[in-house]
Amino acid sequence: MDYSRQEIFIGKKAQIQLKKAKVAIIGLGALGTVASELLVRSGVQNIILVDRDVVEISNLQRQTLFEQSDVNKPKALQAEKKLKTINTKVATESHFIHLDHENINKIKADLILDCTDNLETRFLLNEYAIKSNIPLIYGAAIRDKGYIFNVIKKPCLKCFLKDAETAETCETTGILNTTSNIIASLQVNEAIKIITKNNPERELLYCDLRNNTITKIKIAQNKDCSVRKGRYKYLNGKKTKVSKFCDSFVFKENFDYRKVRSKLKKLGAQEYKETIIFKKITIFPKTVLIKTNSEKEAQSLYSKYIGN
Repeated sequence: MDYSRQEIFIGKKAQIQLKKAKVAIIGLGALGTVASELLVRSGVQNIILVDRDVVEISNLQRQTLFEQSDVNKPKALQAEKKLKTINTKVATESHFIHLDHENINKIKADLILDCTDNLETRFLLNEYAIKSNIPLIYGAAIRDKGYIFNVIKKPCLKCFLKDAETAETCETTGILNTTSNIIASLQVNEAIKIITKNNPERELLYCDLRNNTITKIKIAQNKDCSVRKGRYKYLNGKKTKVSKFCDSFVFKENFDYRKVRSKLKKLGAQEYKETIIFKKITIFPKTVLIKTNSEKEAQSLYSKYIGN
């Protein structure tokens, strides 16, 4: 690709820094698709893509890398294909997985973008970034509002986000595609600053598109922050058997993955490396994701196809 127009502004040294940087993007939804494309077009040539979900028709309104032919296919794998058409020289690693404390080292990079939609994964990323001394850029978007925060040394996400917070989701309250595009663009803008060592933002940015305002909020370090004290409960494997994330339920139970794979393949399930997709169910080696807003239905499907 030709980066001449950008290089005029940032300089050759900065452009080389972008080329050499390795960036992990966790979550390839509204934020992650826009951010990954902008990073590749800016000259970042080493990208790690992680997502546990498949493309749905409702995603296309805002998840700009995807089109109708991608529906029902893994987001991470489809995103990788699309990015390679933008720049054939980009080196990508795509992981269609449920990210947890056991496989977190797959995202080892120079910089991490948090484009996820649930607090458990956000806190896992926060702990990994702090422990590994990797800069992390948190992004969140809903309706016509969004947040961006750079986790660089102090403070961190645990200083202002709580475990018990119930996050709103796109599925329950909606989102404008303009919101996610702006928040993702600001994340990438901060990524470029961090990679080129050019004075990244140290305050929380709150964007309100209804009023067309960006407010800076100073975050003080929480003296009781468990992460800063070296207590990494998510990295150490904090688990809940059943969790609700957006329009899905995640089950973390012991089950015979090989037996389930064999049974569901006979019923027409699709397999991608160590991941199986069958109807509303996505099965990873130690985790099962079931797309439904009804816990009763999720429990029923789990019992029927996975077993108790």
